[in-house]
Amino acid sequence: MRVARLSPIDRLTRYLSDARAELVRFAARRGAGHRAEDVVQDTWLRLRERADPAEWREPRAVLFTTAANLATDEHRRDLRHARLGDAVAAEAAGTAAPGPERVLEGRARVERLAAVLDAVAPACRDAFLMNRLEGLTHRQIARRLGVSTKTVQRHIERALLACIAADDAESDAGPAP
Repeated sequence: MRVARLSPIDRLTRYLSDARAELVRFAARRGAGHRAEDVVQDTWLRLRERADPAEWREPRAVLFTTAANLATDEHRRDLRHARLGDAVAAEAAGTAAPGPERVLEGRARVERLAAVLDAVAPACRDAFLMNRLEGLTHRQIARRLGVSTKTVQRHIERALLACIAADDAESDAGPAP
């Protein structure tokens, strides 16, 4: 009796279906939230287009790495949309637009804080952003990241302290010439 060999796409589909539930939970914890299913579907599409599962030494690692990257992209997209939504809401409320100098100062500050957050541990950054931008409680973040609420508190504190230190350093340096 001869065993039929699976095509690369069939192998990919099998790998994904075996790990689907775990991938969905993983993507949700990595910032995809309620769109975790979409991230898993996008993972399959991306790998189907770009990879040959026959060449993978660790198929599970490839799936989870791709899902993590897509979940991070999704989270960043959410942050951009949130900032845009805030700007639209401010304009709709009739708030006067700040002058060009104030806009430049604000952008520079956001860029400095983004660089600070990029430098802290990913878990600290993720917990901080979930709390400050998404408004999640420590308990919700703990569930999403699979850690204790005390760990979430420490992560947020580390990120916040890094932001405060950067802001203080900038204040001490004074305005740019």
